[in-house]
Amino acid sequence: MSNLEVLKIIVVSALVTVALRLLPLFVKIPKNPILNKFFEALPYSVLVLMVFPDIFTSGGTSTYDVVKILIGMAIVAFLSLKKYGLGIIVTISLIMIFLFDLAKIYLG
Repeated sequence: MSNLEVLKIIVVSALVTVALRLLPLFVKIPKNPILNKFFEALPYSVLVLMVFPDIFTSGGTSTYDVVKILIGMAIVAFLSLKKYGLGIIVTISLIMIFLFDLAKIYLG
């Protein structure tokens, strides 16, 4: 894949994400809170659908890599449920992945 194709993919993804984030500002159905909640959650759903499948293939395909990824996902879910900030969640999950990689180098 060339750099131009990658740039096109990034630009289109950014435009779609921004458009979906702005959609709830312009589309309000006054007497239907269920649809309003749907439009508010739509941008986050799209981001999850774009990122989630790549989580499983980005770290590798060995059993060790899949276990590392599943543990990382569990840590992110736990910290999210405890209402930690995004910066702390990302930092802790990156440190965890780094420690798993160090363990793999020294133990493997």
